[in-house]
Amino acid sequence: MPNPLQNKPSCHHLALAFLAAALFTASVRSDETPKIPALDKPVGTSPWGFNLTTYLWLPGIDGSLSGDQRTGSVDVNFIDIVNKSRRVPLGFMGRFEAHYDRFAFYLDGNYINLQLNPVFGRVSEGINSELGLMDYGLMYRVFGVKASEIRDYQGKKRPNMLDVYVGARTLWLENSVSFSGPGGFIQLSPSTNHSFTSPLIGGRIAFDLTPNLYVLTNVNFGGFGVQGVDFTGGLMGEIGYRTTLFDIPTSVEAGYKAVRYRVDRDGPTATSATLNGPFIGLTGNW
Repeated sequence: MPNPLQNKPSCHHLALAFLAAALFTASVRSDETPKIPALDKPVGTSPWGFNLTTYLWLPGIDGSLSGDQRTGSVDVNFIDIVNKSRRVPLGFMGRFEAHYDRFAFYLDGNYINLQLNPVFGRVSEGINSELGLMDYGLMYRVFGVKASEIRDYQGKKRPNMLDVYVGARTLWLENSVSFSGPGGFIQLSPSTNHSFTSPLIGGRIAFDLTPNLYVLTNVNFGGFGVQGVDFTGGLMGEIGYRTTLFDIPTSVEAGYKAVRYRVDRDGPTATSATLNGPFIGLTGNW
């Protein structure tokens, strides 16, 4: 009679079978579990971000301009400037920002050349003024989407944004005033030019109305008597629409901008004026 114990697997065989099953199960589970490389850096996490804006500003001017100790006052809007200028006003404007994480460097430049008839005294032949405005400095994003994260928010409503900045504003002025003397004699004063650089502080805040539509306000002031600048300040408000152009996040802006400056109070280029008017712009982000 066969011994039933001879057909039963030994304890040694059972242990080997159990170990093989465990190893097979662990291998299958290991293959099914996705591998997450903890040390690999995800694509698109560079802390850098850049934007470039080109805009057209159509300012009027209200104030007084001096040249060679002669002063002329002027109060015109941009349409008056076009109508009363001896030639078409010239100008160009642009802004560049380089962001690293929450920090940024910005550069904003304006150049305007006016040749128009001022409103002062009994006689006047005209006033010529060239004005350069250059703002530059460092900015910090207190809260809001970082520049490097803009692509992640395409088509999405962004959180509110607040930037604060400190920098400087350089004003460059060249003014000359023409006078008409008795008998129609015209005396053209020699032109004078000077540049002024003074500290500037400010901030800007933005919030979204829709995923594509936003509102932004920018306010700054400075001067503090440095290099003869008693005061300079600026105020800008815009509404913008976000889209893409050639797969580049882009926005189209329209708004109103005003810049006030008072410089060289007792000098040859004593100037106190406000430039203000509408603007339109186009910004690309990468």
